[in-house]
Amino acid sequence: MLLSYNIIPREASQAAVSYGRSPSEIRFKPACQFVAAQLIVMAAAHPMSKTGARLSELRSGVASLSLEKRPRPSRPRAVKISKTRHPINREAEPLK
Repeated sequence: MLLSYNIIPREASQAAVSYGRSPSEIRFKPACQFVAAQLIVMAAAHPMSKTGARLSELRSGVASLSLEKRPRPSRPRAVKISKTRHPINREAEPLK
């Protein structure tokens, strides 16, 4: 487990760099699932001489698992007033 936990981020970072992306853009969990599925396929595949080509396909598949750019919210964030049964002193000094 420890070996795979270290190898998968390494392969994901190499895949990201080879495809012009930042290594921090690759999601770990989908990359882990993708690599596990591909290793099962590669173990059963014949001939073994095409391992290099399969590894390059693996890296291209991992590179496609990048994070999406999320749009900024249309409204700024605001602190909502909590509804309490006790009166609130709005002129009180802030806590230090």
